[in-house]
Amino acid sequence: MSETLQLSGELVQQLQEVLATHDPRCGDPLVAVQYMAAVTGYLLACQHVPDDRRREFLEQLQAFMGSVFEDVVAQQRQVPPEPAHAPQEAFGIWRPGDP
Repeated sequence: MSETLQLSGELVQQLQEVLATHDPRCGDPLVAVQYMAAVTGYLLACQHVPDDRRREFLEQLQAFMGSVFEDVVAQQRQVPPEPAHAPQEAFGIWRPGDP
C-alpha cells in the first residue's frame, strides 16, 4: 500500500459531489460511502493479480479504513484547547459605587 495519502475534507467533498452527479441520493454521505465501498471492491476485483493477493489487499484496505475511521473519530472528540489568553479569575467584594 502507499506510504502516504493526501486525504482532505475538500477531496472527500469533491468525491461526494461527483457521485451525486451520478446519483442524487449521494447527497447523503451514507449513500456516498456505499458507492465508494462498491467502487473499491469493483476496482480491486478487476485487477489482474492472483486471487490470494487481491484478498490480502482487501483485508489490508479493511484494516486501513478502520484506522482512518478511528483516527478521525478521535480527532473529532478532542476537547478544543483553552484560549491563549484565558480570562483570569478574580475575587473580591463589590459594593455599589465601586468602579
